[in-house]
Amino acid sequence: MSDQQSNFRFSSEYQLRHTDSFAGTPFVHGGVLLALTEIALADYDKEVGLPVQEEILRIQSGSQIRYRAPIRWDDKAKVSLKCISAINGRLIFEALIESTLHHHVIANFTHRYVYLNTQTGQPQLPEQWQKILELIQNYEYAFSTEESEDLSLIHISEPT
Repeated sequence: MSDQQSNFRFSSEYQLRHTDSFAGTPFVHGGVLLALTEIALADYDKEVGLPVQEEILRIQSGSQIRYRAPIRWDDKAKVSLKCISAINGRLIFEALIESTLHHHVIANFTHRYVYLNTQTGQPQLPEQWQKILELIQNYEYAFSTEESEDLSLIHISEPT
């Protein structure tokens, strides 16, 4: 476990495939790594117990990625996630991908999300926003307390 990974409560491992490689190399394409963070987020939602939304969906509005090292297709990727901000229907997650064979960091991600009404195409706070906040806060806060971390990094609030 890297020092960075110890800051995350949630992590999941995903087997990579030969078809994930880039341009005849043994290395996984960056787009596959991005997709793995989205798959991990769905697993995070299940672990945290977030309610499934029907018409108001969480949509990615932006990402920042820092690639640090390549990962081979015959490795497994360990994806770790944490919510660092949840304010007025907007969420920010940090993600870390590591090689399970070599235990080094492959990439760091920061993803921004907004809840969007699929009928109108406009941002909209889900009816269960307060429940979403409580579930995320309880999940992330419990871990932070166990690790004695500074909770000021978790900015979670309800709409004003």
